[in-house]
Amino acid sequence: MSRVSPALRRRVRARAQGLCEYCRCAAELTGHDFTVDHIVPESLRGGSRFDNLCWCCFWCNTFKQARTQSVDPRSGKTFPLFNPRVDNWQDHFRWSHDSTRIIGRTPLGRATLKALRLNRPALTKARRIWVRFDLHPP
Repeated sequence: MSRVSPALRRRVRARAQGLCEYCRCAAELTGHDFTVDHIVPESLRGGSRFDNLCWCCFWCNTFKQARTQSVDPRSGKTFPLFNPRVDNWQDHFRWSHDSTRIIGRTPLGRATLKALRLNRPALTKARRIWVRFDLHPP
């Protein structure tokens, strides 16, 4: 297992502007430490290179584990998970009208939404508070 250096970790966090690159929550609003996720897991030969790393909250990282694909609940077909290095978040997701839920726009988005539980109850409750106080991440 390779190690992510502190300098590389800082670069990954800065690129993500402190937001989880999957659920878009801000580390400063959660009270939790975030981690560096290997988009292609090390177990699948994904290295600790800047282009294979993303900033990730504990929960998204826990639900993702070593997955690289999941099933789109609408079509029943398997799709790759969202890759923040090559996929544009807005192409695959959008916010609900009240900005508390993430909506999958594409099969990839829906598969990622389901696999990483991007609308987990505690997070949607937190988003409600963030919206009320104009703290919701972009």
